[in-house]
Amino acid sequence: MNKRVFYLIYFLIFHCFLLLFIIPHCFALENTQENLSTVQTNSNQRQFFKNIHGYFDLNGYYDTRSFDIITNNTLIDLPYGLQYFSFTNLLGPFNSADSFTLNRYYTEQNFRLKLYKNIPLEANIQWNSGSHLTDKLRFGPRIRVNELPWISKFFKKLNLIYAITPFPLQIDHSKGYDAQIEQFYKMQVLPKYFGDRVYISGFADINFLYGSDNRTHHHPSVTETQLGIRLVKQLYAVIEYRYNGFLPTNKRNGIGLGLEYLLKF
Repeated sequence: MNKRVFYLIYFLIFHCFLLLFIIPHCFALENTQENLSTVQTNSNQRQFFKNIHGYFDLNGYYDTRSFDIITNNTLIDLPYGLQYFSFTNLLGPFNSADSFTLNRYYTEQNFRLKLYKNIPLEANIQWNSGSHLTDKLRFGPRIRVNELPWISKFFKKLNLIYAITPFPLQIDHSKGYDAQIEQFYKMQVLPKYFGDRVYISGFADINFLYGSDNRTHHHPSVTETQLGIRLVKQLYAVIEYRYNGFLPTNKRNGIGLGLEYLLKF
């Protein structure tokens, strides 16, 4: 079995485990009084699962570059300051005549550890893999900028979450020195009028490739900005602008149209 196929199957199984065990368990613990009479668990188990929070979302898009894409984001806040975040894309071929043909993938798996109680700083380890790409292991600090004491009020007024993660250390099989700066943001749009119905979110990755893959001082960026409008309960209509500097010039820009299902726990 190809190692990439193995990795993909592993992560699919892992997320099925989340959906079948951890998430239902967290929902069950919300109704504490009812559960105490029906579920026999010790207090340590209850407290452990009570401290697990996060979300799981599944997105399906049609990209204007004529391919389909399914995206999954999973975030889990764990006890002891640990956090897990997963980003996975399943993609179809460019200019495909067959709908829902998915023959490519890209995934990033992040494990984070909160370093200080009152400082929004985390240690981040990221492993990423993709079709026809070299697997990479990255290390760097993640700063939750919107929680910094001297500017947190400003970000709160904007209803904006912003985090930046410089990865100065990368381990892979490429020649030369590679690094990355990863940025994430999310903003609720006019919450006084729309509540949590409308949001804008996205990321911007800036890569620094010094001599790797026969390229010198090449700094391609990958960005996505998504507008989501809640239709009913956890279902959103989404439109997303995408730019990928690694692709040929005529394929770098695209618009994704689709639906998102968001489950918070």
